[in-house]
Amino acid sequence: MTIQSEKTSRNGAPPPTPSSVASNGTPPRAATRTAAANRRTSRRGLLLSVMVIALGSIIAFTAAQLLTQRSKVLVVAQDVSVGQVITTDDLTVANVTDDPALSSVPEGDLDKVVGQIAQVRLVKGAMLAAGQYGPSSGFVPGQVQVALPLAVGQLPSRGLVPGQKVLVVATPGRSGVGADDPIPGIPATGVAATVATVGATNGATQITVVDVQVPSESGVAVAQLASTGNLAVILLPDE
Repeated sequence: MTIQSEKTSRNGAPPPTPSSVASNGTPPRAATRTAAANRRTSRRGLLLSVMVIALGSIIAFTAAQLLTQRSKVLVVAQDVSVGQVITTDDLTVANVTDDPALSSVPEGDLDKVVGQIAQVRLVKGAMLAAGQYGPSSGFVPGQVQVALPLAVGQLPSRGLVPGQKVLVVATPGRSGVGADDPIPGIPATGVAATVATVGATNGATQITVVDVQVPSESGVAVAQLASTGNLAVILLPDE
């Protein structure tokens, strides 16, 4: 006859150990401490997640505010010709996003701009920029301004910008006007001029109107030459 070991219960299963079941049937203290620690860890993780989300929201809001900061600037309310005195009716105010690349004029400078003279043609709806107005017309005494309607081939392909020195010369044309039949006042070597403004190229006619300043004594002759269309503008090198 085999005697069963004391370590084996009558049904063949090992008896419960003191560490797994307490005498009163309650879970052991180690298991209770583990569950409590897990709950504390979960609460800390949840709190940390909330803090991270809140911080991200604050950063996003601050960045959005910085990117969308707006300022009130002066905008042209109606077309203003070169040399015309700027009035309050010529300007309005617009609220635009700040951009350091723009040389805009703040609303607070309105009183400083009114009474100034347009140095370039101001177009309705365009934002006024520093340098487009000044205390004088920019004309040197003894000069006049003449408009030259120029087609492709009558001006450099690179275009022209205000301030450049050029020569206005007569060219042979269908009418026979040119070097062999010059307009009085237009020498064969051309008339020295300074580019004042350059208009936008007309999409239909491909004509670009360039305003130039020429000596007063040559103004009428240059205007007559411009009316024939038999002219060209030669860009001179910088001095």
